[in-house]
Amino acid sequence: MIPNEFRKYLWDSKFESLDLHKNKRYIISRILEHGDLTTAKIILNIYSHDDIADVIISSTDISPRTAYFFKNYLNIKQPIKCLTMQLTKQQRKLWPY
Repeated sequence: MIPNEFRKYLWDSKFESLDLHKNKRYIISRILEHGDLTTAKIILNIYSHDDIADVIISSTDISPRTAYFFKNYLNIKQPIKCLTMQLTKQQRKLWPY
């Protein structure tokens, strides 16, 4: 069962139909990007560091700020997709500020 603290961060989904295992990539990326300290701690207790690192490495839905933080926190050595030069240039074109 998904903790009720996640409800406000998963606003665009039917909360009751989400599954912690089937939707883990979506839940992890959304909570790490938009959540607060309490929900981040819950995520770190629910999912393994490998699951979280996998999402950080492969997701394009997280910001560079979030990626750098969790890259350092989880000691990730692999390249992170959202930090590639091509993707960061594309993000700047969409929102140049």
